[in-house]
Amino acid sequence: MKGLWCHYPKKMNDPFDCLGYIDRKFNKKQIADFKEHLDVKNKTLQNLLKCDDNKIADFINQQRKITIEKFAFCSLSKSVDDILMWSHYASGHSGFALEFEFGEEEINSNFQEVKYVKVLPEFRTEKLAKFLNGEDEYLEYLLSDISIKAHLWKKEKELRIWRKKPTYYHYKLKNLKAVYFGINCSLETKAILLHLLNEKGENFQYYTMEIKDNPIRLTYK
Repeated sequence: MKGLWCHYPKKMNDPFDCLGYIDRKFNKKQIADFKEHLDVKNKTLQNLLKCDDNKIADFINQQRKITIEKFAFCSLSKSVDDILMWSHYASGHSGFALEFEFGEEEINSNFQEVKYVKVLPEFRTEKLAKFLNGEDEYLEYLLSDISIKAHLWKKEKELRIWRKKPTYYHYKLKNLKAVYFGINCSLETKAILLHLLNEKGENFQYYTMEIKDNPIRLTYK
């Protein structure tokens, strides 16, 4: 297995997948914080300090969009029994879901839990300034800023793995714990997947999704 494919936000099904494409408005304190933390030794950034607040605000929004266009991600979910997600993302319940488990030592700033909001949180401009200065530890904040979605997506319980370009996130075989087959998954698909996994010589749990009633829900056995 190659891994989990990560792609640009613009390639996802939601055009506002990061909410970063929406230009933010910045108050005077945010602009002042940005200017205060810029490295004045950098000539390009030094010239920026001479600009008015509107141009600095435009620059900040531009930098946020550059981050979005540069990074790619794959989506995971904490939920395996959501009927709508199986309908939307598994070809009408004909696909399958993989369950992963990652140790604390494997999780870094590239792993981001999506925040669902009704109102955009205030952007910490000083953290962007420090990142532009070359302080890479502030990348985590920028990735968290573009891991925000509208509140109506909350039931997806999404997590993201970010990469610096479209590529595979290569997981270790020990990370894969279980496979869940959709209620419409074909015997051919099941046979192919079972063959591939059995060749690895690892023990995996296999489940088949099923519909229950009273209340109507999706479960597995």
